[in-house]
Amino acid sequence: MKTIMNNKMLKVSLLVAIFATIQVSLMKAQTADATQQPAVEFVYGSGAAMELGDTVMIHKDSLRYITGERMSSWVYGVPHTIRQLGTKTKPTGVLLRGIYSWIAQGSLIPLNADKTQEAMDAKRAAEAAAIEAARAAEAAALAAAEAAAAEAARAKMMEEFVEEEVKDTVPPAPQPFQINRFTIGARGGLASLLPQSQPDMTTAFGFDALLDLQYAHYWAKADDKVRLGLLTGLSVGYMQYQQPMKKIREGFDYATAAGLETQYAISVDEISTVNSQLQLEVPIMFSLVSPKGLFLNVGPKLILPVYTPYTQTLTNTTITATDVLTGNVMTDNIVMGVLDKDYTQKGLNAHQYDLTIAVGGELGYEHQLQSGHSVSVGLYANYGVYSTYTNSTNGRVIDVKHPLETGALGEVIVNSINNAYVNKLCYFDAGLKVAFHLNWKK
Repeated sequence: MKTIMNNKMLKVSLLVAIFATIQVSLMKAQTADATQQPAVEFVYGSGAAMELGDTVMIHKDSLRYITGERMSSWVYGVPHTIRQLGTKTKPTGVLLRGIYSWIAQGSLIPLNADKTQEAMDAKRAAEAAAIEAARAAEAAALAAAEAAAAEAARAKMMEEFVEEEVKDTVPPAPQPFQINRFTIGARGGLASLLPQSQPDMTTAFGFDALLDLQYAHYWAKADDKVRLGLLTGLSVGYMQYQQPMKKIREGFDYATAAGLETQYAISVDEISTVNSQLQLEVPIMFSLVSPKGLFLNVGPKLILPVYTPYTQTLTNTTITATDVLTGNVMTDNIVMGVLDKDYTQKGLNAHQYDLTIAVGGELGYEHQLQSGHSVSVGLYANYGVYSTYTNSTNGRVIDVKHPLETGALGEVIVNSINNAYVNKLCYFDAGLKVAFHLNWKK
């Protein structure tokens, strides 16, 4: 009975020894294969191999790309996917999906569960323990190995071996993200209200200057070539332009109930009016931004004047009153009406608080800063397509009240050109805009 037990124990020992021998042989073969590494090894600090499709995070102490540019703040603290390992010009660089600058492999921290520092430490400990156990069993296995026991051990090992599941290396589809932007801009250029009047007047362009406070929201994916968004905000500005008119001739008849009639004839060599307005603008525009920095903003604008002063100068004014019954003619007479030859007045135009709807556009170039924010320069233009302005005046710049109406001397009233002649106002401005953009990713 004792002999039988000894034989069984011997067979078990032989099986264990043969299994250990085969395990050591396989580990040596794997070690030999591992020595055949490529010229450039892409590994993490944990020692794990770096592969396409790995999920990583950029170390917060890494400040620059390998090309020298400073990293933007939004690249930290979020997961990224490895898109490419090395290139001819940057053999040691790593390219991440959504970040088109090369990063040193030492700046990356693996997020895959089997490639973290803890996982690699555990793997090395297990390999060291297995090698130590194999060395301890190798001496006994070499002396007592038998062909039959070796075949049995090999069959046993094949039954217990489970092939490791191949990981899916197809990169995930790019996820959408949002970019929010607050813009502080300044713009200035040519401007005019393009008045339409009867009689026609010459419109000379002036200037405008505005401060823009704008907010934009963009939708995009990592691989999108163009970002699309909506832009709105509030602009505060000032515009000024001039309206000159020459050789003004006006006239009207004044008749009393008793049949007495006076004919007035008024002439002005030149009227020069400088119109100004303080205005508010609210844009509602579509915004496109390309990866190369080109941008285009297009859409409607609401323009509201809140203060519309004017300064008007009349040169060489003559007022003639003719009594139809007697034929008497009085020119610049204090009784029938007189005005200084060169007369200047100030007042407010009647289009205050009239809303204008304009179509506007901005086109230019945007430069990305290392902080993730940006600056831009471009051209702008706005053209009014609708205005609520209506003129309800009598159509005369100079109006005279007859002495019989005032009970004393003739009274002269001077209106602005806008309030007297203008039937319709439009809007146009164009010029240069510079801006600073605060960008943050959501």
